Amino acid sequence: MTRPWFAIGWFLTWSLFQTFAVVSVLNGTWVAPEAFPDGAVYDALIWPEVFFVPLYVAAAVLLWRRHWLGSVLAFVAGGGIIYVMIYLLALAGLSGTVNLVADTLFLGCTLLSLWQVGARARVTVGPSEIGR
Repeated sequence: MTRPWFAIGWFLTWSLFQTFAVVSVLNGTWVAPEAFPDGAVYDALIWPEVFFVPLYVAAAVLLWRRHWLGSVLAFVAGGGIIYVMIYLLALAGLSGTVNLVADTLFLGCTLLSLWQVGARARVTVGPSEIGR
């Protein structure tokens, strides 16, 4: 059985990016994209991300170790990323080329990761393994 390498890499990459974003916002060095309204509040994203960053890493590690909880955490973490992407797209009013391209790319990578984890889970637990 193969590991979901794309999902593992994506969750680790996303955790690094989010760690940078959280630290930048807390230090006051984050530069908001032009498409965002003036005075956009990032608090709605930053404080939940403080919780989610370790979750992204835990999901990647557990997926790498082939632990069943890795799939569960991957879907919870993926839900967090999807929430962030929808929030950012709505905050920008679906405008700004860089914002739209980046957020759509991030959303696509997340959905691909979740698809990979889900496909792996279907193969892992088949009818012959139920009841063992």
